[in-house]
Amino acid sequence: MIYEAIRYLYSGDQFLTIEIGDEMSLRANFKVIGIDNAIKQAEIAGVIETLPGWRSMLLHYDSLKIRTADLISELKKAVERVSEVTEVPSRLIELPVKYKGKWGPDIGFIGEQNGVTEDEVVKIHSETIHWVGMVGFTPGSPQLMQLDPVKLLSVPKYKSPRVYTPQGTIALGGSLTAIYPVPSPGGYQMMGLCPVPVYDRFQTLGAFEKSPVLLRIGDRIKFVPVETEEFDFARQQVWECTYKFSIKEGIYKL
Repeated sequence: MIYEAIRYLYSGDQFLTIEIGDEMSLRANFKVIGIDNAIKQAEIAGVIETLPGWRSMLLHYDSLKIRTADLISELKKAVERVSEVTEVPSRLIELPVKYKGKWGPDIGFIGEQNGVTEDEVVKIHSETIHWVGMVGFTPGSPQLMQLDPVKLLSVPKYKSPRVYTPQGTIALGGSLTAIYPVPSPGGYQMMGLCPVPVYDRFQTLGAFEKSPVLLRIGDRIKFVPVETEEFDFARQQVWECTYKFSIKEGIYKL
């Protein structure tokens, strides 16, 4: 449900949570994107950063420059001007993936849970487009929703999270896909490995010129299955700083 009135929740002495609903949907995400843009355009004194998510955003502000009550008042003025959001800027980005085997050791379990073979899991996952609804958890890690799949893949998370997940792992938890940008613990089921980064701390590749984080809310991802030779070649290009991402600018409508 999307609330009739936006909720402003205290989240520490320099943070405010702006909550627009309790549903993780494309409609809620579009509204968050619209509100985020309105806040940035308002240039409210003391606002440091906004961190948008599926149905809410965390706002970081300097409490020495603006009182919380005054901030909420200014936010309400900015948000009132936001009409219903039905389209947003959306880049289409292709990412190579080596599915199955040692690169995706849990794909058999994903297949069993969905009543399909491993090859069918790859086909379903790679032939749908995935929507970036938020970026976080670890630096540059996106949470992806499957857009109009032939079959919605869904699987339980690990009962006890593993302590290590390789960098570049593509994994499924519930019906959401995550990309692990750095080695970390994790509980999503591992289905493949991406040889190119979505987080580049040193901004060595051209796609990271403006930010060490490749993906942003509103992007669409197309996973492209590759074989071992293509996987190794892409990784070699990353090491040589010559890899070129396929990124197409566009608009996505509800």
